[in-house]
Amino acid sequence: MTTVDGRVRRGARNREAIVDALLACYEAGALRPSVPEVAARAGVSVRSVHNHFADVEALRAEVAQRQWQRYASLIGPAATVDELVGQRATFYEAVTPVRRAALLSIHDSPTIARNLARLDRLLRRQLEATFPALASTALDALELVTSWDAWNRLRAAQGCSVARARRVVIDVVHKLTEETVA
Repeated sequence: MTTVDGRVRRGARNREAIVDALLACYEAGALRPSVPEVAARAGVSVRSVHNHFADVEALRAEVAQRQWQRYASLIGPAATVDELVGQRATFYEAVTPVRRAALLSIHDSPTIARNLARLDRLLRRQLEATFPALASTALDALELVTSWDAWNRLRAAQGCSVARARRVVIDVVHKLTEETVA
């Protein structure tokens, strides 16, 4: 029988606390927190952060994995436009703080660039499965109006509530799919 000693358990807890702390920083609006800020929020030393993560890229990879574990179930097959937009609205609301932080580092982080590209492909495949008869240009338009970028514009720049933003996206998707199918 193998027992896990206290140091191993404490190390695992500290690693989790560091990832949780970085996510909490993002959710609090600190999109580029320093290592000392993350360490303080996690209740660990700066040295502990460096011991658990070889570099910032390794921490970013862990955060991306955590986000995917939390929210992947929000993106799945959609039978209706309302269901598709509802899924995306819920997903976008959940990931917005981390997405904003990721966009600040996308050009110097291969991990972030790779993960965002993978998500874009997944979301495109969802549209293709939901609207199999649409031409690629219509799918391109749908990808645009159902994107996080469009959602963020509606919510942040235009000040729409979640309900209003959903209604806007649903209306546009209905118009695009009706006109391209007809």
